[in-house]
Amino acid sequence: MVLFPVVEPLLDARGRLRTLSELSLEEMQSWFAELGQPRFRAGQVHEWLWRHLATGLDEMTNLPKDLRQALAEHSSIGLLEVDQEQIALDGTAKWAFRDAEGRRFETVMIPDEDRRTACISSQVGCAMGCSFCRTATMGFLRNLTPGEILQQVAHVKRWLAATGQPPLSNIVFMGMGEPLNNLPGVLQACQTLTSPKGMGMASRRITLSTSGLVERIDELARSAPQYKLAISLNSSNDTMRNDVMPVNRRHPIAELLAAGDAWSQAADWPVTYEYVLIGDVTCTEQSAWEVVELLRGRHCKLNLIPLNPASDIPLRSPEESEIHAFERIVHGAGLLVFRRKPKGRDILAACGQLARKKA
Repeated sequence: MVLFPVVEPLLDARGRLRTLSELSLEEMQSWFAELGQPRFRAGQVHEWLWRHLATGLDEMTNLPKDLRQALAEHSSIGLLEVDQEQIALDGTAKWAFRDAEGRRFETVMIPDEDRRTACISSQVGCAMGCSFCRTATMGFLRNLTPGEILQQVAHVKRWLAATGQPPLSNIVFMGMGEPLNNLPGVLQACQTLTSPKGMGMASRRITLSTSGLVERIDELARSAPQYKLAISLNSSNDTMRNDVMPVNRRHPIAELLAAGDAWSQAADWPVTYEYVLIGDVTCTEQSAWEVVELLRGRHCKLNLIPLNPASDIPLRSPEESEIHAFERIVHGAGLLVFRRKPKGRDILAACGQLARKKA
């Protein structure tokens, strides 16, 4: 029988038991060593979690039975509790997960021809206060752990396989929360996502999104330029952006664009600027020309996102004619422009629609 002493590495800062999903491979190896187990056993557990997407310790058949029993007594895998599953008319899927305190966070799977993208949350709620986003109405509740981030991806991968769909091709950290406000947890999760001993995804298939935290963008440029970066611009001048995105009062547009330039140079990759089109606010011909002046000559692309409506967001989605007028100006000026197709609007799964309230 394998004896497991009580050890600190599986306790978090609040003294709560950490799950196996929350441990990096290195942390798991250290813990197993303290338990008198060989390091390769930790590698086997890690592989079962993230390559085979195991949902129970009994599936880990190359581990001795007494070791599996001891693990079950002293830890858990950390599977997410599904509170609600919804499937939109266009095939978009959304899950609301519930944590131990009953707080909800959401994950979306976005289909597009043979591509399947997981839109992942990094926090429960968000502190950034953007006027067009339902998540902002929740305020910030807490960071998600690396294990909770990874298990969102694992849930999507299992569901795609079970429903006979193409495998997961991309991951975007564009769900609930500001990913760069949870940067250590997000980067630990990304390391497992891209590791050959983890999920083995290409780093350029993972996009980190930010509302514009300049100091964290600089940190990414220095330490993790291998992932794609999307910056929420969403306004064409500082006066407008101060109203739409309060973060602009701390990091105005000129400072933000300079950070984006530095990142794209370090990454040797174009930064994506996200731009939400809001009727009578950001989606005007004057704003379009101002965006041209901001972005022309930069190593970037521009994603246009028509505002996704919600009853608790008092802003207007622009008419198609307004969107076309904006597109015509920025495209005609030579910017690399894409328009994001709305997905999952009928289940409040589209950009800016995620929140704790049930649809």
